[in-house]
Amino acid sequence: MGFMKEYFEVVAISAEKEKLEAYGNREGVRTFHLELTRKITPIKDILAVFKLYRFLKKENPSIVHTHTPKAGIVGMMAAWLAGVPNRLHTVAGLPLMEATGLKRQVLNFVAKR
Repeated sequence: MGFMKEYFEVVAISAEKEKLEAYGNREGVRTFHLELTRKITPIKDILAVFKLYRFLKKENPSIVHTHTPKAGIVGMMAAWLAGVPNRLHTVAGLPLMEATGLKRQVLNFVAKR
């Protein structure tokens, strides 16, 4: 992000508030804390999508880039709803390949957005 900030306005978003703030200070980038869990928690996840959607509507970014499976689901959904034109997700691991049932359907849906 330190490199990207030379070319873009960068905002780091994470669920780990203390680490996020330290990272933002170290890299010189703005931060936004978003409460997330690693597990699928439907109510909390919907609230996180809504909170991130509101933030993205206000910020109006050109790009949203997510990295973890949970951030990918929440981040890509919120970015799509907010009309962010460039949405990128870096796949780190293969949770989709191991998922079955409803979880697999949700991951497939989000991956296509």
